Amino acid sequence: SGSCPSLFLELRNDTGLSFAALFECAMCQRKESSAHSSIPCRCSSIDSVIGTPFDYVIIGTSFCAYAFVHQAVANNPNVRILLLEKGDLFLLEHRQHPSTHSSQLPTAESLTSLESRPCSFSAATSSSLITALKGQMIFFGGRSTFWSGWCPEPSDEDLDDGWPVEVRHSLRQYLGAARKLLNVTPANKIESLHNDRLIYGHEFQEFLETRSRGIQTLQISPGPIAMANDGARKFSTPTPLIRMGSNVRTIVNCSVEKIIHDGKKATHLQTSLGVLPLHNAKLILAMSTLPSTTLVLNSFGKGEFPFLANVGKRLTAHFVSSAVARVPRNRLPVPSAGQGVQLGAVYISGKAQAQYHLQMSAVATSNPESRDLELCRQFSANSISEGCIKASPEHVLVSCSALGELDHKNKDNWFRLKEGTQSDLTSNGELQIVPNDQDLTLWDTMDDVMFKTIESCLSSSPGDKVEYLHDENKGVWKTERPTKESMRQKNAVHDASTMWMGGDGDEEAPVGLDYRLQGVENVFITGGALWPTGGSWNPVLTIVAMAMHLADCLCNSEDAKSG
Repeated sequence: SGSCPSLFLELRNDTGLSFAALFECAMCQRKESSAHSSIPCRCSSIDSVIGTPFDYVIIGTSFCAYAFVHQAVANNPNVRILLLEKGDLFLLEHRQHPSTHSSQLPTAESLTSLESRPCSFSAATSSSLITALKGQMIFFGGRSTFWSGWCPEPSDEDLDDGWPVEVRHSLRQYLGAARKLLNVTPANKIESLHNDRLIYGHEFQEFLETRSRGIQTLQISPGPIAMANDGARKFSTPTPLIRMGSNVRTIVNCSVEKIIHDGKKATHLQTSLGVLPLHNAKLILAMSTLPSTTLVLNSFGKGEFPFLANVGKRLTAHFVSSAVARVPRNRLPVPSAGQGVQLGAVYISGKAQAQYHLQMSAVATSNPESRDLELCRQFSANSISEGCIKASPEHVLVSCSALGELDHKNKDNWFRLKEGTQSDLTSNGELQIVPNDQDLTLWDTMDDVMFKTIESCLSSSPGDKVEYLHDENKGVWKTERPTKESMRQKNAVHDASTMWMGGDGDEEAPVGLDYRLQGVENVFITGGALWPTGGSWNPVLTIVAMAMHLADCLCNSEDAKSG
């Protein structure tokens, strides 16, 4: 290890070990558990890679980055890839939520910033029903280390509104490969055991699905969760990225501020660690939507690149409501007290004015002080707080979140650079979200469906009362439904569509069907920024499929040139 705070991090899995240890690389100091002390770690400055030619330089280390790297390496084991990560190395495996760290892990307070919002919000946003946006996780692996694992697949009908035919076709070709890559498993096929019983018990799971079908206009399916059947945690990217081998290198604590170009192609990257030449590398933007959009807006002026004039003029996201409910466990088909934890997960999609879906998780445990609590954290699709679980040993708990799509035609929603000089080019964007009448009507509809679904699942007979959580701090449960104000989240999630991909005839789209930024020869976009519309489904499976398709497209293009 050198003594420079500018870190180049290379971790190699020479031992074949399962990475369960914590690594902290900061100011060239390393901490690791004794069980994994043989895994090498080398730190040096960015200067060591400046003269190295790479085939691809990728900004970001979360889902899209891993999907692209995986596919590129599968196509060519000798491909040379450089990953640039704004944050540090923090976790090598999934945690459901930052609040679920064990005592062996750093707390949020020990990090400079666990979740970052790299933009400001307009005055209109601050006074609307949605006042902010879920932030980014600024460390190696990003959001993949803290997520629910929901991976639904969009239907053909979901993609009808604005998605080019060519994109729909490629998605159908790659969604299966994406499911395999992420280990997406329907809840009724998760085979993990506890006390010789399935954690996702078939009888309990089938009951939840059957009772959810009480509303006939909805599409019901077992919750699709990115979780392997070997008892591992949910999918995250750090460990598989580290295992990619010596041709895939990573620089952490490297913030990309601007793409330097010659009017036709990107030539260098201005970073917090210095200027990095790209040589002949293709540049892949694999950050989340707003950071990648900010980088494009700061790098390519609309006068010089007129095809990019619409970047940020379209913005979609999901608005969210959530509720937690419970009933005595003797009403439902779960094991009797003392027989371990039981979980269930159901995905429910619907359409009214626009698309919406419900993601419902159920938990039953009679011994929350035992291993059961950790199993809930590890395997439950939705986060249910430790306090709720401990307070309900004789109950079945249901956590239900409802997500609806913002109207992509709403011109009052946008993302652009904030007027005035900003010293930090990674956070000088301004976002506006102002729900319109269609959004508000849809929100009312999906809230009503959410309550009806919860009550259909948990009411064994007419007259049964469901208790809803009203105040977690005081432990208040009531049979009355929570108010809109208490269950509607102020943060939108899954922002998308700022650099949407357009088909033939879409002259306004900033990105073409080849994923390339219009007018720039070697810059390619991944992630939700590409989506023509936001839909309502959770985005991970789709963005992974698209990133895999991009890798194949570029590989085939290189093969054609060399052939």
